[in-house]
Amino acid sequence: MAALSTAYEAKHRPTLIQQYKVAGSTTIYKGALVGVNSSGYLVPMAHGTANLTFVGIAEETVDNSDGSNGDKACNVAKSGSGVYADAGTATQADICKTVNVVSDNEVQIGTLGLTNVYAVGVLVALETTSTGVAGLRVRIDTKVN
Repeated sequence: MAALSTAYEAKHRPTLIQQYKVAGSTTIYKGALVGVNSSGYLVPMAHGTANLTFVGIAEETVDNSDGSNGDKACNVAKSGSGVYADAGTATQADICKTVNVVSDNEVQIGTLGLTNVYAVGVLVALETTSTGVAGLRVRIDTKVN
């Protein structure tokens, strides 16, 4: 294809939400930190699982526990932030530091104890029970693929 000389309809899609095919024998829960495995199928993020690429936050629960790879799909948020359990001991001094995944609902600052290190965002706030949910508010935009 040559360089443009007129307007071109690129079929652009804003990627605030993207759909991914779910791995077989897998359940994805709404709000989970999710990634694609080496075969390209969506799975819950977990530091104990090798070769994952972080893609975002699940927008819905999808049960593909009885299915094969790709039998079901899940919508995934590619931007914004979410609150996740602190598996470490983050403090206010950790604001703007990289946050790494422990499980699909747990994160930590630093890499201590992690089998595989997957950065899932940056810490933007320490949430307390006064805001409804205690944990770390993680902005994913800078780390999502």
